[in-house]
Amino acid sequence: MVAARYPLGVRHYDYPDDEFDAIDDDGPVPVGAHRAPLPAWRSWAPLLVVLLVVPALAWGAVTLLGRTTGSASSTQAPAGSAETTQAADPAPSAEQEPTQAPTQEPTEEASATPTGNVDYTTGVTVHNGTVTSGLASRTGSRLENAGFTAVTVSPGSYEATTPAVTTVYYASPEEAASAYAAAEALGISEVVESADEAQSNPIVIVLRDDFQE
Repeated sequence: MVAARYPLGVRHYDYPDDEFDAIDDDGPVPVGAHRAPLPAWRSWAPLLVVLLVVPALAWGAVTLLGRTTGSASSTQAPAGSAETTQAADPAPSAEQEPTQAPTQEPTEEASATPTGNVDYTTGVTVHNGTVTSGLASRTGSRLENAGFTAVTVSPGSYEATTPAVTTVYYASPEEAASAYAAAEALGISEVVESADEAQSNPIVIVLRDDFQE
């Protein structure tokens, strides 16, 4: 192969000689295609692609993975809620069945309430078992205002320790209606049949500190 020669003004290229470089000593200047140098951007274009595409792919993968995990958690939540609800609200057992309230039995006092006629002429004695002076006298006046005509106020204080609360005693069932009428007139709830306590009169009333004028 003849060594390539280049005319003046033609820059030397570091490429191996080819058919276009071969010339005769007296021939014309060779013409033809020569490989031009590569543009500068083609050298860093692959790096630019790596810097842009790889982070975008990584971001997309992370986003997709996060959505998939969130959807799985949401799907499992109702089952957990149902289990919690079942644990918090167990089925009622036989021991937890509501029991019927016991029927209230009539009290002895209510069953003993008479339905006969009231005899306002029945003798009534009033004892003052308190330290309040004049309480028995004022209570006797209240009985008279209620219609009782044979009221006796015992002088002094009642010394016995019983009863503990204000009580109306009556001697026999015949005086029960009158005894309850006297108790109602004075707002007394304790009415007891006792011949031992009702000796001075068929009806005996003992006032205690719970009595309200």
